[in-house]
Amino acid sequence: MIKLIASDMDGTLVSSDHAISEANSQAIKRAQNKGVEFIITTGRSFEDAHSQVVDAGIECNYLVMNGSELRNAQGEIVQSLYLENSVVKKIVAELMENNLFVELYTTGGSFSPSDEETCKDAVATKIINFHPEISYEEAYQSAKEHFLYKEINRIATVDELIEQDYKIGKIISFSAKRALIAQLRTELSKKYPVNATGSFDINLEITNPLADKGKAIMHYAANKGITLDEVMTIGDSYNDLGMLSDSFGYTVAMGNAIEAVKAQAKYLTDTNDANGVGKAIARFV
Repeated sequence: MIKLIASDMDGTLVSSDHAISEANSQAIKRAQNKGVEFIITTGRSFEDAHSQVVDAGIECNYLVMNGSELRNAQGEIVQSLYLENSVVKKIVAELMENNLFVELYTTGGSFSPSDEETCKDAVATKIINFHPEISYEEAYQSAKEHFLYKEINRIATVDELIEQDYKIGKIISFSAKRALIAQLRTELSKKYPVNATGSFDINLEITNPLADKGKAIMHYAANKGITLDEVMTIGDSYNDLGMLSDSFGYTVAMGNAIEAVKAQAKYLTDTNDANGVGKAIARFV
């Protein structure tokens, strides 16, 4: 019997037009009404995830920044795993030496030390990832007016955050240099005490070495008295692999998931554009 459902957001619960469907929302509520707990497990910050979940009429707890923080439905931090400041400075310096965009998720919000052109390039790369029919030139020209660009809070150096005593939960980078991103995912976790993964092949997500979706869900379930065979997990990408291990009773890959996720999960559902989360809940719960 399933007692806990843990779902990723982007590429999973959220469709390619950046919406949580009514069908998915209703399926989650039906499960909750049966006494099944639902929790969001995402690489996003709480601020980035919360409003979209609430707008869909869903009330739940959150494991954000790949497990760096556990937040309750009201946004209060219940548990946290942050990066060491010295490690952050070294990694940021290395990423910027590679001319990569850098964004830091902190307890004071999200910030970037990257210059204007690098920020615009990163936003253009994100736009194309979701809308491949758009050319790079078009995406770049529209980047400065895009909400993703306007949400970037610029800083000169990481020291500004440290001086304000902000805790850094995640370092993120977006780039069309896919080979470099893949290389850094492997190398950084060997050089530094971090967990390096990603949501797409164009992004790099760096967190505390213990901040892993799978480990976070295991810890959360144990505190709730829920056994792992009573847990259902749903995901689509690299940073979901930890929560799709055989340890959990029901592991579900989205129809649009990368091949590594499909190979690891026990079950396959429909795509994120065809209410795959809702269909998986209907099937098992």
